[in-house]
Amino acid sequence: MDQHTGCQGDLVGPSFVIERLEFQRGDVWYARHFRGLATFLVGHSKAGKSTALEALLYPLGLLTATVMPEVRSCAYVRLVFRIAGTRWQATRSGSNPRARVSLKNLDDKDDIGHLLPVTSTKPGETTAGAFVQDLLGLPAAVRGATRVGLDDFYGTVMALRQNTIASEFLGGGKDEARILALEVLLGLWNEDLAGLEKNASEATSRYRAARSALAAFKKLRDSGALADPASVRATYEQKQREHRATTERWQQADAALKTAIGEAGRLVALHKAAEAERRRTARQVVAAHGRLNGATADHARAEGQLAELLKPRAQDCTCCGQPLPEREPGLCRQCGRPHEGVAGQREQQVAAARAKVERLRLKLRSLEEAALSTAAEAAKADTAAADALAARDAYDEGHLQPARTAAQQAEKEAHGLSRDVAQLKERLDSADYISAQEKAIQTAKEQMEAAQAARDAAVTAHDVRRKEVTARWTEFFLARLQQINPDAETAFIDPSDFTTRVKERHTADKTFAESSVAGSPKVATNVALLLALRDLGRVDPAVRVPPLLIIDSPLAGLGAQGLDHATGLRLIDTLIDIADDASPDGYACQVIAATNDPLPRPYPGVREIRIDTDNRFFDHAPRRDR
Repeated sequence: MDQHTGCQGDLVGPSFVIERLEFQRGDVWYARHFRGLATFLVGHSKAGKSTALEALLYPLGLLTATVMPEVRSCAYVRLVFRIAGTRWQATRSGSNPRARVSLKNLDDKDDIGHLLPVTSTKPGETTAGAFVQDLLGLPAAVRGATRVGLDDFYGTVMALRQNTIASEFLGGGKDEARILALEVLLGLWNEDLAGLEKNASEATSRYRAARSALAAFKKLRDSGALADPASVRATYEQKQREHRATTERWQQADAALKTAIGEAGRLVALHKAAEAERRRTARQVVAAHGRLNGATADHARAEGQLAELLKPRAQDCTCCGQPLPEREPGLCRQCGRPHEGVAGQREQQVAAARAKVERLRLKLRSLEEAALSTAAEAAKADTAAADALAARDAYDEGHLQPARTAAQQAEKEAHGLSRDVAQLKERLDSADYISAQEKAIQTAKEQMEAAQAARDAAVTAHDVRRKEVTARWTEFFLARLQQINPDAETAFIDPSDFTTRVKERHTADKTFAESSVAGSPKVATNVALLLALRDLGRVDPAVRVPPLLIIDSPLAGLGAQGLDHATGLRLIDTLIDIADDASPDGYACQVIAATNDPLPRPYPGVREIRIDTDNRFFDHAPRRDR
């Protein structure tokens, strides 16, 4: 195999090429084009290079992209890119990062696009990141609580950010996510193996839990906290008998209580009826007294009217009071005029008055008798109501309450014995626990050994493949590392967690963390490892690494002199070297990087985008071509 890192070959996995980044401000669309395989954003510190690189893949629905003010000022940000030769565009709101992302196939005239959420809110809902991840042929791997998505691939192998490139290993993400993401890219993630590992782990946990439970039980038994099984069984059977007897008493008491409640209800109904009758007769007595009082008054008025008629006539003049003269019969003694039939009329009035008095007297006597009868009936109803109340209260006190108390007591005793029986049953079961648990432990052990054997067989085959892949990756890693740093003598990638050890001339080998605090050693390790991963993808069909590589400011010393300057030049040559290998669809690895200093010389096919205070990436971008 040609050890030179620029070896030719088909790039396994779809190419990922960015054509341009578009953004809308107001009603105007602007665009930045990325022509060729290598593009460098060149500008001094704070010129906006990191802002541009952070925004570059923001439209794909990334959650980890930093939304800078320049991005938030855009109504929309759009990325036009190609995956495996097919042109796509992704459009996302700049001001609202939670808004849905629009993805459309530009080569399919019938494609109406996909409007996808940034984060999933429903089970089974596809996010924009998951859609792009599927286009890249990267599965959604899961191991335990760790799940890798497009953000993890982006932060691990597609981009090296300025804040981590010189200090954190492959972006500094969580180790579990980094390892799983690299396993997916290297073709080492096996869903079946993950299931076997889970089964083995769960079987081991069950076996250990069963052993721990038995040990704890024996400790209690040896301490005397557990009673003798024979004693527990005898107590259990006695409590069962007591419980049955008490339950029978409770049922009998409950039946007696229901009977007493029925009788009490009947007495209450009788009392209610008697009380209603008492109130009715009382109202009748009041009404009878009212009628009697009215008749007495009418009779008194009639007697008064009769007494007036029976008084002797006045013999004196009604005007002057002098005695009236005697006149002839038939003439009025006062006016002297004839008054035929007057005497007969007076007698008629007296007779009518006497008749009225007698009629009212008879009515009064009848009402008196009715009032007496009503009063007697009311007294009888009152007595009946009082008797019904006394009977109800006596029954409640003498029968209902004792029956309720007896039923409640029997119920309480039955429930108490029921709890005792249940507790004794648990203790009785625990008395036979050892033999049952030993069987459970044996079963769990057999299951654990079977699960471990299945896992180990799969792991053995997997480890062979893992070591082979890591060994080839290490070869490419050392070659790329020596391109950047000729003093590198040996390099090693750990097959288990993919960490590195690098030895330079006249020094001991060092891990990434043991390298200098910041600067070229760590930068070189990060860049060389990712470039080697893409080299490996050209020769190993199972390795599917997205060839796009975004590097933020790796060339801090390009404008300096001496070692830093030389390292910067070698790093440029190395990046351009990997971008110079064509894949079947015309592109191998597209490199987009940022540097503070201009490139030292022109490179064929390499484009520089100058950014400074007067020519900022967003503010001074050209209008989009129509």
